[in-house]
Amino acid sequence: MRRTALFLVAVLLVLWQSGRADAQIYRWVDDNGVPHFTDGIDSVPDRYRARAVPLGLKNAPAPGPGGPSATGAKSASGEATVRFVPGKRIMVDVKINGNAEAQLMLDTGADRTLISPRALQAAGVRIAGPTTTGQIVGATGSEQVQFVLVDSLEVGEARVGRMPVGAYNLPTTEVGDGLLGRDFLDQFNVNIDAAKGVVTLSPK
Repeated sequence: MRRTALFLVAVLLVLWQSGRADAQIYRWVDDNGVPHFTDGIDSVPDRYRARAVPLGLKNAPAPGPGGPSATGAKSASGEATVRFVPGKRIMVDVKINGNAEAQLMLDTGADRTLISPRALQAAGVRIAGPTTTGQIVGATGSEQVQFVLVDSLEVGEARVGRMPVGAYNLPTTEVGDGLLGRDFLDQFNVNIDAAKGVVTLSPK
């Protein structure tokens, strides 16, 4: 069951990748036993490449000019400290639109943030109506995922304004309400101290 859940999460991580459309998706596990998924063997840290496993997944085509990466302008500010149990998943408490709370798994291998429709609707985000879609491509076929705009996403005092996120129910409860991806994390300097169980986000 755990292997199936991790595979399904891996499929979701190919959303709107920015590299070549035919790049291979790899799974690798760090020294703390935390799994990561990344686009291409060159994206796997050198020390883990020998253990990286290709998943047989390929990226969907890169988004066009009207895709979610072109919608809205991000503005980042503030900093945050997140504590976690070493060797366990890094679960992060976030605020959506300054009010509704959700818990997301921090994943530096995920290009896009995915949040359950329930958590988005609790924040007043409209799911129905015209939206941008992204495609999940896997060994068993493909699936469309809606992207919606949130006015802000906050982790402590670290805040990114107006950004697109995927409205999707992940096929496992092990990641809380979704994934916190690099579209948020790349707006900050991110330091993960695996030994102490501390993640810090600071302004670039």
